Amino acid sequence: MPATVVLDELHLTFRIPAALPAGEVWSVRRVLIGKAFTAAVRRAMLVEMNKRPALKPVRVAVTR
Repeated sequence: MPATVVLDELHLTFRIPAALPAGEVWSVRRVLIGKAFTAAVRRAMLVEMNKRPALKPVRVAVTR
């Protein structure tokens, strides 16, 4: 029997204007794929989870 099971998943959807110039699209994409952004999302998730004692046993993975 596995040690953990998936209870729920959340997905983030990032939308940009269809007419955004290619250079700006790349700028946005560069931020989203960056390690710093992923780390910031992970930290924000941990901060919010730490505010809720019921979530203490929950383990979260931030993945792409």
